[in-house]
Amino acid sequence: MVTHRSTRPSWLSWDNYFVGVGGLVLGLCFGTCAALIAGPGHNLAAIVLVALAALCVLPALLRALGELSVWVRLAILLIGFALLLPAILLSGEVRDWAAERWEKAWN
Repeated sequence: MVTHRSTRPSWLSWDNYFVGVGGLVLGLCFGTCAALIAGPGHNLAAIVLVALAALCVLPALLRALGELSVWVRLAILLIGFALLLPAILLSGEVRDWAAERWEKAWN
């Protein structure tokens, strides 16, 4: 039996989560340091640390937004299905419309 492996890493691979958690921890550390040193004469250093914190947190934030958009799309799909199902069951016109949409989706 031959198994084929994908060269693309999975969304659930440990390295993805390590990078995300590591970025959040570094961002928290840089942000805390920036808050602690902020004051007269140290504003430039605090701004640099905030910029470093933002750069560390950005990949984890983008990943979280991407996964959130998937969950939002899934929720919209389920709500649409729940609202459309009674109409499909009761109306011939809606069944015809749904059948046409289904055929277009597969062509």
